[in-house]
Amino acid sequence: MMQNQEYNQEVVNLHTHSFYCGHGSGTIEEYVQAASEHGLALLGMSEHCPVPDGRWHRSRMDYSQIEAYEHDCQMAKETAPEGLAVITGYECDYLPEYQGYYREVAERVDYLIGAIHDLSTDLNNEHSVFWHQLSKKDLATYTDMYCDMLSSGLFLFGAHPDLFGYYYHHWDTEAEACSRAIIECAVANNVALEINANGMRKRKVQLDEGWRHPYPLSPFWEIASKYPLQVVTHSDAHKPSLVNEGYEACANIAIENNLQLCSYRVEREQSGNVQISLI
Repeated sequence: MMQNQEYNQEVVNLHTHSFYCGHGSGTIEEYVQAASEHGLALLGMSEHCPVPDGRWHRSRMDYSQIEAYEHDCQMAKETAPEGLAVITGYECDYLPEYQGYYREVAERVDYLIGAIHDLSTDLNNEHSVFWHQLSKKDLATYTDMYCDMLSSGLFLFGAHPDLFGYYYHHWDTEAEACSRAIIECAVANNVALEINANGMRKRKVQLDEGWRHPYPLSPFWEIASKYPLQVVTHSDAHKPSLVNEGYEACANIAIENNLQLCSYRVEREQSGNVQISLI
């Protein structure tokens, strides 16, 4: 027997990070409490997914913590207050060599988010978009990696596609080409892109025309308005009190650009297994 439930975006957050990630705070239980208090109906825990070789260890939970994290998420599912469903996921940094591993992870959890935070293919050298100014070559690398990620078929949506704005401070032909390529790839592969509220909490960056948030990037979403793109928005909370902060601001970006926010369909089997899709 399968039970189906549909949720509008305004009562959903599938992008959250707890103390497990090493740069967030709050327990899974505290997230559940905050989500209930904020009127959410569907909460997804999406810790940064560690990989067996320890890549990105400076900014991810340890591989040895996987069992504890998934156990805490399972307990949250079973004890969540009435009116709140909890599902388990991971935000996964994409590289082709981890496709097999991520497919194995996907068998255990309810969903995966795809993201690009690091441009290095060298195990011993992190080249994070948060740590380095991005050159035009870096921007091209980011675009290629992001499109490969969208084409993999592994992910429910692509997180903060305009993250490159954090350390690429020009809106030029390269930025426009990058944006268009990512959007067209998302449409071609029927994968949603995320308007991400966390960029509104980060320090502003200075351009010739003034100061702005590093992301969401207005020109990116203006380009998106020309395409039949699926769009989601999430808080990308790194502490429980932010579990739904920024929804209205991100939803307004969608409205201003005539972008339709997706809803979510959750199909739950008697066994407890969950399938989630965007509608």
